[in-house]
Amino acid sequence: MSPLLRTAVRRALASQPLATAYHGRANGFGALRLAFALAVVLSHTAALGFGRPLLHRVDLGALAVAGFFTISGFLVVGSAQRNSVPRFLWHRALRIWPGLWVCLLFTGLVVAPLLYLDRHGTLDGLWRSPGGVLDYLRLNWWGGLRQFGIADLLRGDTPYWHWQGGNTINGSLWTLAYEIYCYLAVAVLAALTVLRRQLRWVTLLAVVAVFGVLCWNHVQPGTAVWTSGAVGPLPMLGALEKTYLLWYGFMFLAGGAAELYRDRLPINDLLGVLALGTVGWLAGRGDFVGPGPNVVDGAFFAPGLLAYAYAVLWLAVRLPRMLHRVGRDNDYSYGVYIYSFVVQQVLAKLGLPALGVAGFFLFSALLSLGLAMLSWHLVEKPALRGKDWTPPALREPSGDPPGPDGPDARAVPGRAADAEPDPAAAPAAG
Repeated sequence: MSPLLRTAVRRALASQPLATAYHGRANGFGALRLAFALAVVLSHTAALGFGRPLLHRVDLGALAVAGFFTISGFLVVGSAQRNSVPRFLWHRALRIWPGLWVCLLFTGLVVAPLLYLDRHGTLDGLWRSPGGVLDYLRLNWWGGLRQFGIADLLRGDTPYWHWQGGNTINGSLWTLAYEIYCYLAVAVLAALTVLRRQLRWVTLLAVVAVFGVLCWNHVQPGTAVWTSGAVGPLPMLGALEKTYLLWYGFMFLAGGAAELYRDRLPINDLLGVLALGTVGWLAGRGDFVGPGPNVVDGAFFAPGLLAYAYAVLWLAVRLPRMLHRVGRDNDYSYGVYIYSFVVQQVLAKLGLPALGVAGFFLFSALLSLGLAMLSWHLVEKPALRGKDWTPPALREPSGDPPGPDGPDARAVPGRAADAEPDPAAAPAAG
């Protein structure tokens, strides 16, 4: 065996804990988030531009969202360990709501009037009528999607309407309710001190329990557990489908458990390649198509979720260094996600699918990226500057400077004090 091959084999078989392999801001999470956001755009290209699925054997958009939830679980649990519960919730609110609110206002006060005026020649009936702009803003303001359309906009005018009968103007927003639900669950665990090293086994036990339910539903679809019906409606968030809570909640839990056990989770190149190969093989077979009604008849292979979660974390620490800069200072993934659906619906109405699948995807992706850049620099990034704000009534005089030694510091085994990749990690999107 040549020395070069021997070195390659030795490296493939070598393992190191995730805590050692993961170097603070030097990681591929930003690149992966942007890739997942663009994968969602690509998946929606076929649905919104051509009224058909992109692929018949795999749901690319659902897999991209699952990857988002894995990353979010890892970063958000880490944030909860480092901050007090109120500070953690404040960070989550700053990261998800300002960008969402401006997107909703842009949709309701700019896009909707233009489309309504084009259809009716007047704005009468757009604002206060049932299902109008004010209802759209009120019902969707806190996350999720409780009103899908605005008035009769896009009705009968888009390929998506002719395929699904959907008048949805921004369907991407529905996953935000599940993301916020996961944030609240983490806050409860943090308040109960379950995220501490001594009690982290509770989270691992939850991962095992949910995974057991998923596997049972796969092998015994006739007696599937927790796949029909919804939880709620919950205050502000509305009703959450149990199937999606199982799928995305498990991926979030898996990412969170990886953060809690980062000192013991091995990062191994051979395991990483095998995990990627497993996901690709299952996708090619059509056994890994995402959550939804098909879950109950074996449409995805539950053990593949573990392989997928490991593959995402492995890629985050093994992607080339040149990709570590993506999203490190300017994270456009959230903006791409929340704006791309409405962009593609409008472009579809204007006849842009005539450019073909590739042309429609590129045009809509570039336009969505432009809006995402504006959202980040004008809304999201300025909002994040307030992450250290404290109400005057709660401020305590202290000579201690803020930072790792301040009152909000939390000791996290295996983590350097400057290892935070994003002070208010980007929300999952899909």
